[in-house]
Amino acid sequence: MSRADEIMDVANHFILERGYSAFSYADIAGEIGIQKASIHYHFPSKANLVQSVVGRYRQQIKSNLALLDGMEGDPQEKLTQYLNYWEVCLEAQATDICLCALLASEIPILPDEVRSEIKAHFEELTDWFTRLLKESKVPLQYTTADVSDEEMAHGILAGIHGGMLAARTFNDVGQFRMIKSGLLHQIHPAK
Repeated sequence: MSRADEIMDVANHFILERGYSAFSYADIAGEIGIQKASIHYHFPSKANLVQSVVGRYRQQIKSNLALLDGMEGDPQEKLTQYLNYWEVCLEAQATDICLCALLASEIPILPDEVRSEIKAHFEELTDWFTRLLKESKVPLQYTTADVSDEEMAHGILAGIHGGMLAARTFNDVGQFRMIKSGLLHQIHPAK
């Protein structure tokens, strides 16, 4: 693992644990056992560091979505697999939520370059949900009357991230499971 990756791993951990504002280069240096100057060599500013962490996170999510796209199965099965991934993460540690969901709560204080990465993540994820719903070989119907695939995709995004935040708040993966169940029951083949 490169030094830059090690720095990003520690920064990712601190962001999930403390948020954007509550960690510093001194915290990272102390955790790794290096000088702050070494961090500045790789990441001149905290904004640059967090932008890189979020960019790397986005790439990981894109790779995971590509794996789901390659799966055989209907959209509900792919959505179930996506939700199962987060359920396993939250079971292991209820604070292990989507990095962008956590940072989105801090949007007003984030530098523009970090905000742009977060916005791009949410757009990509919503686009994936929308495409997944549209590509269904079986016409889908939603429990909520008269919603488009795009509106349903936004609801899925909000539900998933809200469920993560609830699980984190209550330190209880059961909060996420309730949201997961509700989301999956809203999508069913048209009669």
